[in-house]
Amino acid sequence: MFSIQSCDYPLLIVSLQTGDPMTLDHWVQQQLAAHPELTSRPWAVDVTHCQGHVDMGEIIRVCRKHGATLAGVMGAGGGTLGQANSMGLALLPPAASQPLELTAPAEAVQPAPPVPQPALGAQVVRTPVRSGQQVWGQGRDLIVMGQISQSAEVMADGNLLCYGPAKGRLAAGVSGNTEAIICVNKLQAELVAIAGVFITLDALQEHPCWGQPCQIALQEQRLVLTSMA
Repeated sequence: MFSIQSCDYPLLIVSLQTGDPMTLDHWVQQQLAAHPELTSRPWAVDVTHCQGHVDMGEIIRVCRKHGATLAGVMGAGGGTLGQANSMGLALLPPAASQPLELTAPAEAVQPAPPVPQPALGAQVVRTPVRSGQQVWGQGRDLIVMGQISQSAEVMADGNLLCYGPAKGRLAAGVSGNTEAIICVNKLQAELVAIAGVFITLDALQEHPCWGQPCQIALQEQRLVLTSMA
């Protein structure tokens, strides 16, 4: 009536270099837009080479949000492994792997040589950004005039300026622009990130800029918060 069988079932291994969930979300969106077939195979999340803290719950949430089936996690230990186990993921042994060569569909037309384009003006959001909403200033600066609620995500490829209370997750330079900055009128964020380097809520609450006008910039691979009061 029952049996156990071995099989060769291929996994896709997603190797993390950063634990920033917003950067991962942006990257996964780009990959699936070009190759939606990637979710037809289960994923394993490899955190072996990940720099900094990994909130495994957020990483899993991002992957499942985009329809990925997660088989397990590699290279995890301590609290990271505990989070993964609590969300139904097993610890998998390291696997021999090689980069997946993603090719364009046969019918795709090769793009013409790039033509210089005028810089885009800033994207302006005049309404509050509610919990669960995500706003992305693609290829430009983003200016948010109203409040950013908890669990909301606002991110920009350029600079991010927040004129209302900022309680959600804030990210600038999400495509790798290390010169981008974040300016907030009242820092109450759950997470701030620039080019994949991030600070979480606990550390932010201990900073003198908490609840104050603040500028955030990336210097020597760490975020520097400067009061604007």
